[in-house]
Amino acid sequence: MNLANIQLDKRKKILIVIFCVVIAYLDMNFILKAQATGLKSLDLKVSGVEKDLANLNRDLEIMSASKNKQGALWRKPAIKSSKIISESQIPGLLQDISKEANKFDIKISQIRPSREAKTIKPAGAADKFIPYLINLDLVCDYHNLGKFINALEKFPVFMGVEELKISTQLPDYMKQKAGLILKTYVK
Repeated sequence: MNLANIQLDKRKKILIVIFCVVIAYLDMNFILKAQATGLKSLDLKVSGVEKDLANLNRDLEIMSASKNKQGALWRKPAIKSSKIISESQIPGLLQDISKEANKFDIKISQIRPSREAKTIKPAGAADKFIPYLINLDLVCDYHNLGKFINALEKFPVFMGVEELKISTQLPDYMKQKAGLILKTYVK
């Protein structure tokens, strides 16, 4: 064992340690710093995507619940008890229709009640209910006409719109002429 060789080995060891410190310093200042900056930007993107995903899941749950609720409404038939009146009660029904029209600022020019023309049936078939048509000539605007028809269809007496014709009136473009045929049944 040579003492000169031992000192040389110490120098090599010191040189190796200095070289390792320089590499560690360069790695920390340049490479790891860039990687840490990249990770921070990725972290912001990931948190944004996670927030968007949570909002999407929440919206999908709301949409699914809404769809289920709407489907349940479509499956349930609207049970509405409508009464069928006798033929002697038609004048009272016409007055009620007139009162309803006045509520919506609708002018009724003419009301013509009539029985519906029957098709030929076998002699043994007796009808329990007779179809009855009510022809109305109206002057109104679109919005009030829609509200009026809605009110008539929700009326306690069974009525439905058989036919509707709308035409414009030349002097007043805001009002229209409407021909409305309502169908009801009488005993």
